[in-house]
Amino acid sequence: MATRKRRSNGEGTIFFDKSRGRWIALISLPDGRRKKASALTQKEARLKLVEMLADLENHGAVFDQRSRFQELSSLWRAKVVEAKVMAPKTREMKRWALDRLDSLLGDVKLVDLNAERIEGALEVMAAEGLSRESLNKIKSVLNQLCVFGERRGLLRKNPVSIVELPGNLPERKERRSLTVDQARTLLKASSGDRLHALWATMLMLGLRPGEATALQWDAVDLDNLVLHVRKNLRKVDTVFELSDELKTKRSRRSLDIPPPLVEALRSHRDYQDLERKQAGPAWSTDWDGLVFTSLTGTPLDLSNVRRDFGRLTEAAGLGHWSPNELRHTAVSILSAAGVPLEHIADVMGHDGTRMTSQVYRHVVTPSIGAAAGPMARVFGERL
Repeated sequence: MATRKRRSNGEGTIFFDKSRGRWIALISLPDGRRKKASALTQKEARLKLVEMLADLENHGAVFDQRSRFQELSSLWRAKVVEAKVMAPKTREMKRWALDRLDSLLGDVKLVDLNAERIEGALEVMAAEGLSRESLNKIKSVLNQLCVFGERRGLLRKNPVSIVELPGNLPERKERRSLTVDQARTLLKASSGDRLHALWATMLMLGLRPGEATALQWDAVDLDNLVLHVRKNLRKVDTVFELSDELKTKRSRRSLDIPPPLVEALRSHRDYQDLERKQAGPAWSTDWDGLVFTSLTGTPLDLSNVRRDFGRLTEAAGLGHWSPNELRHTAVSILSAAGVPLEHIADVMGHDGTRMTSQVYRHVVTPSIGAAAGPMARVFGERL
């Protein structure tokens, strides 16, 4: 049985574990977990306790030989990515890169983090279709993270300096868009899908997935046919957050709603009311007002949205597509309808026309209610 010698509050605990014949230093972390270290002598245990408490005070976490990459990335995310002033699209890019890195390197011990492991992760990403440009962004974020860790003594050295990207990478992944006939096929195939209105909203208004899933009913005026983009839905670790921080300054915009989308949204609202009644007490009241939710009223996880949309397009005989490509399709349709580039940039929420013209190669003639008319002409008055 272990004999404990308790310290005062905030100083942790040391005790002798008779079953192991070793002294144990133990502290409680802010997230409720406990961290411990073993030692042969009481003096050594005290020193380890002091080291862990110093880590906790200086870094907000405790690092040792067993600490893993995700612990360091979570610390950098909290202290730099989420805390420092930076452009919204820069912050979003860093979050995206960290999510990619955590998925492949999260369980790697920091003492085992080397160039070979990092290059292996980059090769997996390359095999998934990421371009040289995307991999360079991820490598840059990883370098910043490792510099942070090295300066704080959490990494012996920064391994990124000798990392090389995989060979034969495409310079940029080709962007695709559905043809008008394919878009019509998609809307017809999704007519019985509970998220039909989500797909239609992203297609007809060119919303980003995070903007569409963040929509609230008080921002959707079906009487005056206007939809206001004001928020972005994101998931930090396992927690959903409705953020006022959008990708660009001009992402905050008000868009005319095409008539066929008005009908789809009205039907969706009625069906959501029915789902709420059927769910009863299981329906989450924490997220009342969201336009698009799960069957229990919680926010939609974007990974599930991507999965469900891919399954839908495959079942429709279109092959595998991503929700982001609905945004590309919106630009393509507006461009083909003769909408001027400046107005397409307004609808998309781009800061000026440079991004629009770089991403989409359609030849457009130089003229925000710009989307409603062309979309109504393409898809009719009702879906």
